[in-house]
Amino acid sequence: MDKTEFLLRFQLQPGSDGEDPLRSIMSTHPKLRDAAVLIALEEIEGELHLLLTERTAQMPTHAGQIAFPGGKMDRDDASPWHTALRESWEEIGLPPQSVLRIGELPVFHTISRFRVFPQIALITQPFEPVLSEREVARLFRAPLVDFLEPRERWKLPVRRPNGVQGVYFMPHQVWGATAAMIEQLVRHLGYAESPFGP
Repeated sequence: MDKTEFLLRFQLQPGSDGEDPLRSIMSTHPKLRDAAVLIALEEIEGELHLLLTERTAQMPTHAGQIAFPGGKMDRDDASPWHTALRESWEEIGLPPQSVLRIGELPVFHTISRFRVFPQIALITQPFEPVLSEREVARLFRAPLVDFLEPRERWKLPVRRPNGVQGVYFMPHQVWGATAAMIEQLVRHLGYAESPFGP
């Protein structure tokens, strides 16, 4: 999928709340922290790729997991978009002027008590990554097409303190909240949802 098709699909689809199994439980939690992530897509040889990071082992939350650039909103951040840009600059050296905002996905709640605002963007010019040694073990680009086939995306039952919930597992070792946001994006683009179970 190239950026022209992506933009057409993204803009033509109606907005959706998607699936957020923790919404009803977490939405009124008194200690929720606001955060934002940048779902950045880069066109390489006519195909869009998702920009993904592997978090370092010493991170206090989601250590070693595959994630989008992003983090907690600071008091000085004007909006979730500014948080996503600031965090992307700090984590991977992505210049704000190299990014074009496309839109956002519905708010997503995590079991680590974050209320995440996913921001969608296109990378408009090449950049030289500079990784934060404390936060990012590696940066890689995963073809968006790898996530479009429903049989490559699975939702499996996982027991949580508040009951059994479906957790998404996807190619490139992506799972959990990052996979759930990719699922929201893919379904917004008009592709079928993940099946339940392998």
